Amino acid sequence: MRQRGFVLDLDLCTGCAACVIACTNENSPANGIAWRVITTFNTKRLPGAPVFHYSLACNHCLEPSCMTGCPADAYTKDPATGAVLIDRNRCIGCRYCAWVCLYEAPRFDGVSGIMEKCTFCDHRLTDDLEPACVVACPVDALGFETADDPTAIARAGFPETGLRPAVRFVGERRLAAPEMTAVVRTASAPPRRRRRGWRGFRAEWSLWAFTSIITILAAWFTAAAATGGKVFLPVFAIAGAVAMGVSALHLGRPGRAWRGILNWKRSWISREALLVTSFLVAVCVVTAVATSPLLALWITAATGFAALFAMDMVYRVPGQTVRAVPHSAMATLTAAYYLGLLLSLPTLALPAAAVKLALYLVRRRRFARWGTTLAAVRVGVGLVLPCSLVFVDGLAPWLVVAPAVVGELIDRAEFYAGLEFLTPDIQVSRDLAPFE
Repeated sequence: MRQRGFVLDLDLCTGCAACVIACTNENSPANGIAWRVITTFNTKRLPGAPVFHYSLACNHCLEPSCMTGCPADAYTKDPATGAVLIDRNRCIGCRYCAWVCLYEAPRFDGVSGIMEKCTFCDHRLTDDLEPACVVACPVDALGFETADDPTAIARAGFPETGLRPAVRFVGERRLAAPEMTAVVRTASAPPRRRRRGWRGFRAEWSLWAFTSIITILAAWFTAAAATGGKVFLPVFAIAGAVAMGVSALHLGRPGRAWRGILNWKRSWISREALLVTSFLVAVCVVTAVATSPLLALWITAATGFAALFAMDMVYRVPGQTVRAVPHSAMATLTAAYYLGLLLSLPTLALPAAAVKLALYLVRRRRFARWGTTLAAVRVGVGLVLPCSLVFVDGLAPWLVVAPAVVGELIDRAEFYAGLEFLTPDIQVSRDLAPFE
């Protein structure tokens, strides 16, 4: 494969945003979206730290996480140029590519409901022309080259991800060399970043509902199979249908939700979608049959837990400020906790609760600003009370697990509120922290 790549001279770039304007004029991104953005290092002019500018678009990595993570298999890599391209007709607008790309290259268009990104100006490359951003740079800071094996070296403000980005930096911008530059000018519209805190939870509430419901259903069916009973099929089927329907609300193009299973060989989201669907269908089949083989019941239960494992792995993204695996709201751990309560097995419920408590307290140290009321309810109602009730003989299982569900819903909500992925801005903040 022939790999083309950008070259940026950090000593020459002035942050004038001519490249951003040229990119916008050439490609006409929708609704004010900018495919190329200027990120400035040390805007506060901290002593001892240099001031310079990154002109960043898609780095067209040799191992692109967007292409691996996309459940709809909407990304391809052009063997002639190495350009990572997105097929707008395949994109379902799940925005997962924006989560796993630590350079914020894919941008979500809220009007069309799909993703957009830099294309290397592939239409210009076909005519042996350089990308518009390169041609427009007034100081020749931005270049374009062919490199079969690009080796982008991590710099201050540029995260190391192992994705082998096709960009090369030149210039002697060392942290030990203080310097001054002109006033930073604002580029065009910044990328649409993920909202943080409870605004972030409100943006992801459909995922919260979907994952919470599926976790309960997996534990419910497994408990029923273990005791020789059956789930009440009408309630189970309705809950499963609601969960699947709600999950589609997260998509920019819900009508294309079926495409979410196409990249199952590489994407954890595809595996999650495929396993959840298989689990729900299998439960309906084995429950509707008068007598189901024990092996079929346990295979179905195992499929449910495999779906929960895939669900957890979806959120295992490099560079997260708060790790998602392990985490107190992990679906697999939560299902094991529910299962111990439903089966009145303290040997399963108590260790699961202990692990959850330890992980929860570690995370709460970071988000102490959220207050203590939710934490008290989460721990007292969600962990302490159920673990006490599990020792009470003759108590209906739903009475034991009900307070646990309340606590887990709070924990899962806090998980989405605290979910944060590495971006160039966050990397800049990290690298400047020693100078503040």
